[in-house]
Amino acid sequence: MDLSGLKWPVLILVIVGIGFLASSPGINFMVGRYTKATPGQDAELDTRDEAGLTRIGGYLLYQWRYQRAYDIMKLAVDRYGASGANCWYNKYRMAKCLEKLGRIQESCALLEELMAANAHAVDARVADNNNLKLRVTKIKEVNDLQ
Repeated sequence: MDLSGLKWPVLILVIVGIGFLASSPGINFMVGRYTKATPGQDAELDTRDEAGLTRIGGYLLYQWRYQRAYDIMKLAVDRYGASGANCWYNKYRMAKCLEKLGRIQESCALLEELMAANAHAVDARVADNNNLKLRVTKIKEVNDLQ
């Protein structure tokens, strides 16, 4: 059976599918998929959904879509709280989003919350307290805050 004629339509469908998932409607579709279940019902599903929201937020952060990335990471933090595996990492990246959005006070407050909780001890992806303190100091110095 010769399947060479099927190669190009399948390739085109794959490219169109990836394009859809990378677009705003595709992202909305994935967020809806990851928020469909009620948190607390199934631990395995909660882990998968929180990781999915974290990946989507990271993708948006990579695209410089800071407000949408912040909203999705905040959704993950609100849904799964401190018990979520990515909670502190999401908060760390939320601080970057807030800084890029010009919400400097909120960014500094979030970084100080991470320092107070010693988030690096819980999640190694979060910078250690010395780096967080340096970042807060630089942000305040550049923006003339107290």
